[in-house]
Parts: sequence; C-alpha cells; structure tokens
Amino acid sequence: MLDQVLALMFSYKYLALFAVTFFASLLNITPASPSLIASGSLIATGYLSYYPVLLFGFLGTVLGDIIAYWLSFRYSREVLGHLGFKKIINSPKFWKIEKIFEKKSAKTIFFSRFFLTSFGPVVNLVAGLSKTNYKKFIFYDLLGEAIYVFWLTGIGYLFANNWQYMSNMVGYIGIFLVVGALAILTLYFKRKKIL
Repeated sequence: MLDQVLALMFSYKYLALFAVTFFASLLNITPASPSLIASGSLIATGYLSYYPVLLFGFLGTVLGDIIAYWLSFRYSREVLGHLGFKKIINSPKFWKIEKIFEKKSAKTIFFSRFFLTSFGPVVNLVAGLSKTNYKKFIFYDLLGEAIYVFWLTGIGYLFANNWQYMSNMVGYIGIFLVVGALAILTLYFKRKKIL
C-alpha cells in the first residue's frame, strides 16, 4: 500500500498526505507513519516544503482523531447495542475499564498519539465511548499529534537516503511497544480482577 501512497504523494503532494493521515487516524487503514517519514525525505530533496508538510500532516491526524472521537461519543453505545454488545457495555467489568480510562485518559490520549500510534484509533473510540471531556481530548490530541508529525518528518529529513530503513525500524519498534503494552494491560486488568 505504501507504493500507492507514494505515487499519490508525487501526484497530489500535500492533499495526499492529508488524506493518508486523516484515514489513518480515523480508521487505521492507511500507513501514516511511513508516509510522514517519506514526506520528511521529500523535504530534504526539495520536492516538498517543510511547513505545508507539517500543516497538512498535522491537520489530517487531528481531524481524523476528532471525527472518530465525536462519532464514538455520539453514536457508539447505540451502534454497539444494536450489534449485540449491549450486555458487554452494560456489564460491571466494562464500567470498571471505563473508570480506569477516565482516570488515565489524559496520559493515554497523549502517549497514543506518538508513542503507541497503533492504539490511537482505538483510544479515540474509547475516549468517545467513555464520554471523555472534549476539551481535554482535543488539548492532549493536539499536543501529541504535533510531536508525532514533527518527530516522524524529522526522521525522514535526517535520514533522507535511508528513509525506508528508518520507516521499517519505526514499525518494528511500534510492534514491540504494542506487544509490551498489551502484556502490561493484561497483567494490570488481571491483578484488578477485571478480566
């Protein structure tokens, strides 16, 4: 898929970057991180300009996050109920998970933007589902996404000739972090007797 994204970026530049980051944040269906690293490399070669890359990458990620949060905030309980999950979302275990998320929502939202990016779309949905305050969500989302976009385009810029290798390294590190986070969450929930 990255080859198609790069082809789109060569044709549509910033608009393609916006679309990729938007759909990655909204549904996790496009490769935002490799695209941002590639964009940084294209800045180094002079094909793209620094500020538009930051602006369109940032706007795409933030708008995708906010729309996912809003849809979940507004419709998730009804949709999940109609899909047969009413018993789960009304269970005491689910309420406990929501309460834990409420207490840790600021850190979770912030770190899922750039540290555990695979969890970002899930965190957007859980934040909406648990009715996290929208001002808090937007504040930590903006802060985390600014770091995410700046960090990855910076990697691409600094390692322009080896951006694909760096993209793979970031991907491997991400997989390692996700597996580690899932293991820690499982242990935490088991200790709290939620699972």
